Amino acid sequence: MKKAMGSKMKIDIPVGRGRPTKPVQSAKLSNEFGIIARNFISLPNKWKELTREDRDAALIRCHERFEINLDEHYVKDSCEDILKNRSRQWRYKLKQLFESAHSEEEVRKIEVPELTPENWNRLCDMWIDPKHKKRCDINKVNRTKLKSNHFMGSKAFVAARAELGENEPEKVEPDRIEFYKHTHYKSKKGWSSLEAETHYNNMKDLKDLYTSGEASMTTDEIVDTVLGTKSGYIRGLGYGPKPNTTRATQRKTAELEDSLRKAKQEAASAQNNLQNRLNAAETVVENQQTQIQDQQSQIEALNSQLNTIVARQEEMFRKMQCFARSSPSNRYKR
Repeated sequence: MKKAMGSKMKIDIPVGRGRPTKPVQSAKLSNEFGIIARNFISLPNKWKELTREDRDAALIRCHERFEINLDEHYVKDSCEDILKNRSRQWRYKLKQLFESAHSEEEVRKIEVPELTPENWNRLCDMWIDPKHKKRCDINKVNRTKLKSNHFMGSKAFVAARAELGENEPEKVEPDRIEFYKHTHYKSKKGWSSLEAETHYNNMKDLKDLYTSGEASMTTDEIVDTVLGTKSGYIRGLGYGPKPNTTRATQRKTAELEDSLRKAKQEAASAQNNLQNRLNAAETVVENQQTQIQDQQSQIEALNSQLNTIVARQEEMFRKMQCFARSSPSNRYKR
């Protein structure tokens, strides 16, 4: 994505936000990852099934389009999170196409230009699976219980909150309680639901209680108490920001797993080296033993030959003595 002057658009993702705070940057980055999810990588049944190769390919394309620092872990994590959401949205649209067919035979004949036949059939296999259907039915029921829908549409919460702060004289973003009101209340429409109004009033009551008494609660603690908590997600702030403990735990776990993997590799390598050295030493000993045995055999053979020669010499000496005694000259002297 380049500006009229030909330079890449700069994308800034502040620490802890998970998304750009500038609305244009947020929209452009999200749109680009939507294009990548549809056209440049395979669509997995689950995010965890997306290969590291595909993830890296998506990040490389993003870096080609924008001026963005992917060397920072939190920026890279944020980009992958956006790609994850856009992949999920793309999968949802394809499922609607799947559900429009009247039979499995008709489903299999559907051609999706952005997908390979193998990719499409893999998705169809998942959607046809009775276990998956049962899980989807449960999720549909759970979604009907959601009574506090917001008024933000597709606008990113992170950018919307930052924009509100820019419009304030002190350039301070609203806290989570007031931002909840902004996302769930409109002057012309009122509250999005009775439950949303109740949540807001409960948060205000807790804030008044804990700011006027001896006990204290932070705004985040108050909102978490009223709205509840969810792993990997901060309620009321939309997609982007992550609980610090979750991200830190994930990063620490990844580091520990990497250290464990390296330690296992080093141990296996050391064991292999020791085994090779042991095998080499055993070979040397075996060779030396063979040489010793050969030398011993040679010595025994030489001793045998020497004994034979000595025996022959002694035999010849005896014969010579006998010959000397029996010769005529010896008889004449007598």
